[in-house]
Amino acid sequence: MSDKITPPEQREVKKLRLQNMSAAERACVRRRDAAEKIWKFFRFVILCGLGFVILYPLIYMISCTFRERNDMNDPTVMWIPRNLTLDVLRETIESMDFWGALKTTLFLNIGCSLVQVISCAVTGYGFARFDFKGRKLLFGVVIMMILVPTQVISLPLYTQFRYFGIGSLKVNLIDSMLTMYLPALTANGIRSGLMILIFRQFFKGLPRELEDAAYIDGCGPFMTFIRVMVPNAASSFLTVFLFSVVWYWNDYYISSTFFTNTRTIATMLQNLDSELKMRIFNDPKVQISGREQIVWRQAGCLISIAPVLLMYVFLQKHFTEGIERSGLVT
Repeated sequence: MSDKITPPEQREVKKLRLQNMSAAERACVRRRDAAEKIWKFFRFVILCGLGFVILYPLIYMISCTFRERNDMNDPTVMWIPRNLTLDVLRETIESMDFWGALKTTLFLNIGCSLVQVISCAVTGYGFARFDFKGRKLLFGVVIMMILVPTQVISLPLYTQFRYFGIGSLKVNLIDSMLTMYLPALTANGIRSGLMILIFRQFFKGLPRELEDAAYIDGCGPFMTFIRVMVPNAASSFLTVFLFSVVWYWNDYYISSTFFTNTRTIATMLQNLDSELKMRIFNDPKVQISGREQIVWRQAGCLISIAPVLLMYVFLQKHFTEGIERSGLVT
């Protein structure tokens, strides 16, 4: 026989308990039960509201992507297109040179993310496990990297990359992927300060006995990091890598500052209006109403975020586990 108590039996037990309570205790229990029911209702309303706020832009993108631009001027069309078509999606892909831009973005994105994860992991491990002069000062610089916006240092960086070198040996790195790879290699890439902080907090949480055992077995600091710390920090590596991929993927400001001919998904999406006029209408001065342009803009946004959404769908479990273990929720 099962020892599990059924709901009717639970209600009977609760009723018997209430009968044995005083009037004040019964009133307190009823208030607590009422508060729990009200909280469940408000929690349901809050979750529904958040779900609507998050899903509304995505649903609107899908609706606009597969409708004709004339439907934007039809007040009877709200969500379901009157005329389904793939022409808008095809024209947007052609105008953005999507496949070429995707190839460039992936090469830039994956490469910089991998390099940045490695450099930030080594830096975070150094702050977490080694005591050296100036550590607090340098960690303060890391915190400033989180607080200071990129726009503040973009002009000095541009000058540095435009005249990169020593003495008379100058090289122009503008419109070169080295403008993205070099900062990532030196733990100065996009949002690198936050990544260093994540690694520092995670490595500080690991027991010292792991390193002591590795030192007894003859490992030096570097081999201890490779053989002991990295395998134990796999979840943090994945979390930081996913963060880095998303930030590099969505970056427009830095890419547009250093690139002139190199096209990424973000820069092509930003210049979608002018590209449409040139490639679809063959007239840079053609006038298109703002409402009709929405279908191409929403289609561009949808195909731009589609790879990131697919990545999140397949890696969602590992991503959430990594966030919990990396200390972001503590």
